[in-house]
Amino acid sequence: MQRKTQSVRPPQSAQAILHQISQVVHNPERDRFELWVAGDLVGVLGYTAETIDGKPTISVMHTVIYDEYTGHGLGSRLARGVVAYARHRDARLRPVCSFTKRYVDAHPGAVELVPA
Repeated sequence: MQRKTQSVRPPQSAQAILHQISQVVHNPERDRFELWVAGDLVGVLGYTAETIDGKPTISVMHTVIYDEYTGHGLGSRLARGVVAYARHRDARLRPVCSFTKRYVDAHPGAVELVPA
């Protein structure tokens, strides 16, 4: 008698599950990107849009993730959202927020930065 082998999928990490059920939403009325997990607001990235030296500029002021959701790469999802937004608007990025600064430093060339 042959035994049927059943493929067993490895369990997913909490980080993988959070990425699957999370969504980044741009809320231009509040000048921020919002991170939603299963219908709950769990993080925000606030910005200002202005013109500096005649060029459109997105200044990232802060990134906040609720404590229980930190350490899973969700802040990077917010940072990717604002980088994509800046590229789409052909705008430069000015990361005032230290988290976003570290993100763009780790991803050189992702978006044009305001000269220091």
